[in-house]
Amino acid sequence: MNKHILVIGGASRGARYFIKNALNAGNNVTAVCRGNEYQSAAVRLESILALTTLTPKKELSGANVISGKLQVLSYNIQTAETYIKILTDYPDIDSIFSFIGPTRDTLFNRKIKLYTTTISAIVEGMRKSRYVEFYYHGSVGSEGVPGESSTKLPAHYPWYKNILLPILYPVFKDVTESENLLAKSKKDGLKFVIFRPDALTNEKAKRNFMYTFDHAIFNKPDFNLKTADKFISREDVAEEILRISTLPLNEREIYFGHAVYMVDKI
Repeated sequence: MNKHILVIGGASRGARYFIKNALNAGNNVTAVCRGNEYQSAAVRLESILALTTLTPKKELSGANVISGKLQVLSYNIQTAETYIKILTDYPDIDSIFSFIGPTRDTLFNRKIKLYTTTISAIVEGMRKSRYVEFYYHGSVGSEGVPGESSTKLPAHYPWYKNILLPILYPVFKDVTESENLLAKSKKDGLKFVIFRPDALTNEKAKRNFMYTFDHAIFNKPDFNLKTADKFISREDVAEEILRISTLPLNEREIYFGHAVYMVDKI
């Protein structure tokens, strides 16, 4: 069944893979992309998608042929009014995907709270309009069950990096706080999945990754962290987010309320 999905941060490097795959699968996509006005945002995203090449899949042919419908909006993603309007204007939107991320200039800025401000706006917007499923492309650097997350790296990282992490990279604390903020709405009926990909690369999809829920620790059944790399491609992450979000409800609901740590196998 085709879906109508809303993508926040549509021009980000991960979102472009996700959007193109979603369109190829026949889904309709409404993307929110920065631009001075609608037209410039649409031109910007369409040009990005035209330059985005997907890694061929054996089961598909014509993998770069877009079949779903794309529309692009230019709104302030950090206000609840944006999500109230979109979810009201488009009642067939059934899920939201966030691919927000800091620019290089804001990565070390402690005053900019991109993640918590945006997630707060999304949650408030849904609360005042309607709840839809929410899929959050977060980051490695958060650990634990959402709602009780702490700023921490997976166990196969050197211990001293956990000391330096919040000091050198305040953005990871912002990510952690946004996860816990999102989890508070679980009691109100919000169904969400958080993805915590490890260090992202622009390499082609390898489709040879591993993942686990919530805790990336040693000696976990069915998850051997000793065989994990510390990288994963943006394309792999985008494909897996789309796959999970389009599973039958009885299969995808086991992911709801959890954080999914993703990393390549060595």
